[in-house]
Amino acid sequence: MQRIAITGGVAEGKTTVLRMFESCGATVLSSDALVATLLLPGTELWQRLVQEFGQGIVAADGTLAREQLAALAFGDVSLRRRLNQILHPPVVRALHARLESLACGTTPVLVEVPLLIEVALQGEFDGVVVVHATPALQRRRLIERGVPPRRAGQMMRAQLPTRCKLAFADWVIRTHRPLEHVERQVRRIWQTLVAERGVY
Repeated sequence: MQRIAITGGVAEGKTTVLRMFESCGATVLSSDALVATLLLPGTELWQRLVQEFGQGIVAADGTLAREQLAALAFGDVSLRRRLNQILHPPVVRALHARLESLACGTTPVLVEVPLLIEVALQGEFDGVVVVHATPALQRRRLIERGVPPRRAGQMMRAQLPTRCKLAFADWVIRTHRPLEHVERQVRRIWQTLVAERGVY
């Protein structure tokens, strides 16, 4: 089973690219989806975060309040570091377990891992796709999603610039181009994966 990571910065189109690979026939995984499951109300990780950061991060329905978490993650470097120290180990374990459950399959697995390079997981994959958009487009997409402009800037500055991730890429998908062009890039990569069976 080929394991291919998809990475890039915030609002660069990673999820869109992942879904395109899925439509090609790939098995897909999202580390963000794993995080959402691990952080359901009452889970061990949910309890750990509430214990660490207080009830202020809990919304009225018991879920973790995204705005408060974003304030933690992007407003204070020391708090972001602590949040990552708590989140990353269980997420990586869950990702490993999910990949292990798919190990007997023959279909390439495409895995969305936003912090792939930051947590040095690239060596665990057979290839890396870096999804790249211009910073101006990232910012515009974030604001269109309702993120305040100041927070959008914080989110972008908090991450390793995507240009620094390009050195780790086996393939680069430019998402500031028209959607049809992005789809063609995805299809070319998929055809390579299917034809070469993991030989790059």
